[in-house]
Amino acid sequence: MKAQAFTLEGVMASLLLLVVLYSFFQSTIVISPMWSEITDAQLKLIGYDTLKVLDFYRTSSSDVYPNQSLQGMILGLNDTFKPNQDFIYALERMIYPADYTLELCWANLSTNDVECRTLVDKKPTPEAVAASRIIVIDPREFNESSPFYGLNYPVVFEVRLILWRP
Repeated sequence: MKAQAFTLEGVMASLLLLVVLYSFFQSTIVISPMWSEITDAQLKLIGYDTLKVLDFYRTSSSDVYPNQSLQGMILGLNDTFKPNQDFIYALERMIYPADYTLELCWANLSTNDVECRTLVDKKPTPEAVAASRIIVIDPREFNESSPFYGLNYPVVFEVRLILWRP
């Protein structure tokens, strides 16, 4: 009788440990990069941080987006899709010494397609990583020289920053 109680206690303890381990691994993200990915993880973090810093948060509708912000860069685009120099200067200062490619994607509701344009086109290395940020701009904010002028819906942009070590 006593042996059966010890066996039952052992089985219950092992089940309890199994449940604890299962819930632990289901509730956490375990990141274990391979050796070649350690620098990539750092670059990816730099990319996300840079895009977050350049994202301008307006506290009132009368605030004007600065040229160095993601929104200011998008609002300043014309048919050539070249970012303004203030934005490029701020971006390059934050990601130095990494090299980069910058892309802009948005949904074109008239063609039901996602369009992408490369704003800064450089050739990435195979170790390149990408970071992105979503920006929403009201259609009334686009000026007449903007390729997005005349739209009657808010435009959702994805700004992609692809980084690599030179």
